[in-house]
Amino acid sequence: MGGISHETNTFSPMKTTLDAFRARAYLVGDAVVQQGRGARNVLGGIVDAATEAGATLVPTLFASATPGGVVTREAFEHLRDRLLDRLRPPYTGPLPLSGVVLALHGAMVAEGEEDAEGALLRDVRAVIGPNVPLVAVLDFHANVSSLMATSADLLIGYGTYPHVDTYERGQEAVEHVLTLRRRPLHPATALRIVPLLAPLPAQRTTGPTPMRDVMRHAEAFRREPGVVSISVAGGFPYSDVPAAGLSVHVATDGDQSLADSLADRVASTVWDRRARFATRGLPPDEAIDQALDLTKPGRPVVLADVADNPGAGAAGDGTTLLARLLARGVTGAALGVIADPETVAAAAGVGVGGVVQRGVGGRTDSRTGAPVEAAWRVCALTDGAFTNRGPMGTGGATRLGRTAVLEAGGVEVVVCERRVQALDPELFRAAGIDPAARRVLAVKSSVHFRAAFEPLAAAVLEVETPGLSGSDLVSLPYRRVRRPIWPLDREVRFLA
Repeated sequence: MGGISHETNTFSPMKTTLDAFRARAYLVGDAVVQQGRGARNVLGGIVDAATEAGATLVPTLFASATPGGVVTREAFEHLRDRLLDRLRPPYTGPLPLSGVVLALHGAMVAEGEEDAEGALLRDVRAVIGPNVPLVAVLDFHANVSSLMATSADLLIGYGTYPHVDTYERGQEAVEHVLTLRRRPLHPATALRIVPLLAPLPAQRTTGPTPMRDVMRHAEAFRREPGVVSISVAGGFPYSDVPAAGLSVHVATDGDQSLADSLADRVASTVWDRRARFATRGLPPDEAIDQALDLTKPGRPVVLADVADNPGAGAAGDGTTLLARLLARGVTGAALGVIADPETVAAAAGVGVGGVVQRGVGGRTDSRTGAPVEAAWRVCALTDGAFTNRGPMGTGGATRLGRTAVLEAGGVEVVVCERRVQALDPELFRAAGIDPAARRVLAVKSSVHFRAAFEPLAAAVLEVETPGLSGSDLVSLPYRRVRRPIWPLDREVRFLA
């Protein structure tokens, strides 16, 4: 078991270095198993399923970095080589490998290797040979390439967004490997890459969304005799690569005709709904107007800043929404989070109760808002570490780095050292903010926040600010995606 995971926003100027992986997750050998044990994520599913089956785990390397810009050549080659080395003796021990399960993302782009996972799977296959089962678990936002599909025996994708089934997909991958070893199973696979780029909010699988309809169709087909797996990937539209876009991957037990037919049918279901994938959030002031009308005692309105989502590679220090909340005099509001290490250091310097007279945020890109100047009162200082309690990554640890809660004009803002997506209300609670006691909660997230925030919210409103993860895909300077593709081009033909 092992893996390398990164969601690469090629429009971001912030390159992802080896240090970025070390800052989030860089695990070698037994540390991979220890990280997975008891966790409700992919690694946890792999470890638990293997343990239950009595399989001996050979942990290689698992590395993950916060979504951001292109992975440097040095980082990719270092991580790839470490993983490949540990697939060889003496690390694998005296017994032959029964199979390999990798936890990947599917939208990693490295310098000189725009299909990083395809290249990694190809190289793993070269090491283990053609007869050892190789199964990869992919994120829902994977840009699935033909190289990925031909290098692995099976590709198992998350089926939910927010991703609340990652543990189960890890279990499934192990089960498939063991099945491939126990009885004759000859996967026949079909991949369809639909010429459609879908903004992240439109990929949500909950609520009345086109993606929910697609996933229901796929689930019905998955129950047909002879079907091994069906994975629908929404794709990551902020990776400007030829494989970008929504895809369908079907595997059957040796029936190529069935695999092709089902892949075509699910792909057609996607294409028929393409117009519904066009979505836009509200302008900030309109969102604030609606929020003030909808708020209820003990039930805040959640404003989602979808365009400055660190979980999609954005900087996470955009200030447009914060500035408007202050300008509008919206008291009882809290925003999480803004990545600004310099301001955290300044807050620590004056201590709780002190005042920091400086601009917050706006350090990375002037287009996403200037630093917000105010006399910021320091309400709290923490280490930024907490345990996730919501449905995503339950029991897992989140580390914001040193964190300060600053307040001005009745608006509190959680400022931290690291770029982190706000997907769990514990982020606010750990900083001393009771979410239920606020009228408005603003979070930098596209969809993941919904899993834990919707149950406590009076309403959820998506807000479109300037940023690298916005819904207006036509405005992005694409150079490498295959053309024509919807919605960048209106004259697009697709016959599944």
